[in-house]
Amino acid sequence: MEYRFVKALESDFNLGNLISVDFSSMDEDSELISITEEIFNEIRDCIKTRGIPSLIWFKGINESINLLNFRSIIKKVKAVYPNQKIGIYLNCAIFQDEYLRENFYTCDLVAINLNTVDISSFLKINRCPDSINTGKVLEGIIEFRKNFKGELGIYTMFLSDINDTIENVNNLKKFLLELMPDYYSISNYTLDGFNPVSDEFKNQVKKILEDLPFKVIFMF
Repeated sequence: MEYRFVKALESDFNLGNLISVDFSSMDEDSELISITEEIFNEIRDCIKTRGIPSLIWFKGINESINLLNFRSIIKKVKAVYPNQKIGIYLNCAIFQDEYLRENFYTCDLVAINLNTVDISSFLKINRCPDSINTGKVLEGIIEFRKNFKGELGIYTMFLSDINDTIENVNNLKKFLLELMPDYYSISNYTLDGFNPVSDEFKNQVKKILEDLPFKVIFMF
């Protein structure tokens, strides 16, 4: 069976064996019911072929049509595989809205992409629409943490000459100490023509963040 949304079973050093489900290829004009069934059938076929994964990992969710499919798919998965763990990777912008973030309390793992907390560059670096309020997003993440019973991870990608400043690192650290996630993952974005951040910056980042009281994963 060829899959459109489900990626082959992958192995991740932090998450274990996982099935990755990517909503980003979904057309907003797609029929909700048919897409939900298609994704669920792909998940079921992958599990039948490759076995139960440590986690079904969803990404590409946004605040519009994909969220409706996500809720429906989770219900179907849990009905057939009640002990299956669910993880999701989200852009920080979605946490501004209390109604939206309530959809993720039942997940076992929530990973949030957050590349800066600086107001002046927040929308651009975190790829957020102009309607997003930086303060409300950060407050929403903090509030989510208070009520979330699963594992919370924060992911930061440093982009050369964009957010690779010591001030940004220190501000992120301050926010992380308030948030207290279960782990923090740091990587270096080198696609779309971006050069790697300097070795000096990498060393400074490691020195600044090495004393955080939770797991820190350096992906460079």
